[in-house]
Amino acid sequence: MKNAGIRIRNVVWITFGLSLVLINLIAEVGEYLTGIHIHMMLRTTFILGVTMGVSVLSATLILVYALSEERPKSGYVRDTLSADRKRETPAQDDAK
Repeated sequence: MKNAGIRIRNVVWITFGLSLVLINLIAEVGEYLTGIHIHMMLRTTFILGVTMGVSVLSATLILVYALSEERPKSGYVRDTLSADRKRETPAQDDAK
């Protein structure tokens, strides 16, 4: 769980850099081929939108994977060997 914050930060920076380069490259190639100019304000909104979208989705995946690796601090009733654990009879197993 400690590394999840660092991994999320790395994903955000990598996504920002890639979207910055790719969106400007696509806009320049599109302008060269079609003659249609895309203003820098629209490019900036595309870059930030892509960065935020990918950041939210990747952060969700990273945190879900970190949650699945986490172990509970206290035992469950089935995990404990203490006196409060009841023995299960075959009839109870069939009921489940």
